[in-house]
Amino acid sequence: MPKTLTIHELEPTTAKLLMVYAKRQSKSLNQSVKDLLAVALGVVSKPRMKVDNGLRKFRGCVDRKDATDLLAYVDGADFSKVDMEDM
Repeated sequence: MPKTLTIHELEPTTAKLLMVYAKRQSKSLNQSVKDLLAVALGVVSKPRMKVDNGLRKFRGCVDRKDATDLLAYVDGADFSKVDMEDM
């Protein structure tokens, strides 16, 4: 049977970080606390986090020829060297 809990006198910094986490995950504060508790207690192995690297908006912007050209260039590039003019 589910149990309802109330948390009293939560540290302001902790409360703020919980609110930021909830907003980033597009979840309610309640669901965020439940998820984080489950991870902390080992009920689940890792949090189910939404990850957005900001690149989604560029999906489909490069045509097949440009993508092929870029991949061919990158494949032949030596990334272990630093161009001093880029410094």
